[in-house]
Amino acid sequence: MTSQLVIREAETSDYESIANLTMAAYKPLFEGAGLPEDLGWYGAELRDVTGRASRAMIVVAEIDDQIVGSLAYHHDYAEEAHEGNPQDCAGFRVLATDPSYQGRGIGEALTRWCIDKAGSDGRSALVLNTTDYMEAAQRLYRRLGFELYPEISYRIGGRQPVEVLGFRLELRD
Repeated sequence: MTSQLVIREAETSDYESIANLTMAAYKPLFEGAGLPEDLGWYGAELRDVTGRASRAMIVVAEIDDQIVGSLAYHHDYAEEAHEGNPQDCAGFRVLATDPSYQGRGIGEALTRWCIDKAGSDGRSALVLNTTDYMEAAQRLYRRLGFELYPEISYRIGGRQPVEVLGFRLELRD
């Protein structure tokens, strides 16, 4: 029997699993970056699934009833963008794949779900932000046709500055 990937909207009862999965996926990206063990304010944001759910649709990927990936889909990313004003654009944030399932197409399946959803919602583009640390994510987005979108890029200052890159995929001409 082969396992099938199912993508669905999350239920409130999934939020703790999503928070734990998200931390497990993101924490290795910041090893050696001088952040506290819990990733400080960023870790608190990553764990705040309820907060994201108040602004977005939380989506999960499951295999054999186990959540193996998640993201937050925004019908209108203009409300979420820190910089720029991406009009008529959907977007997503906090794409995370369980570390034991990374490299198996979970992130790509979730991203393709967003592309399809944004298209069926009639949005002109799908946009997102990712950091300079997230090289695998950047490779995925470029492979799927996303292009750099500097209008929504920004920098987080501090002892360890982070470049937050914007990406955009046009959905109609």
